[in-house]
Amino acid sequence: MGIAQLLLWVVWAGVTRHPSKWNLWAVVLATSLAMLLEIYDFPPYKGYVNAHALWHATTIPITYLWWSFIKYDAKFRTTDSMKKVK
Repeated sequence: MGIAQLLLWVVWAGVTRHPSKWNLWAVVLATSLAMLLEIYDFPPYKGYVNAHALWHATTIPITYLWWSFIKYDAKFRTTDSMKKVK
């Protein structure tokens, strides 16, 4: 399901003219790399950090990137809607 979702975002980011699509590309790339940590699990390195822990750590910056895209998209679409109303 995660791969299907990423593929849908790749297609949308590829065909859209959204001004913040590069932010979306960063989210897709980071999420793809983070997904590899889930797929190719490895045991704890020196007893401290394993792939699952690193995956959880990567969700923090990915979430920030994602919500910055969502915020910009909301502003963009609201501005676009207001232009159509006038």
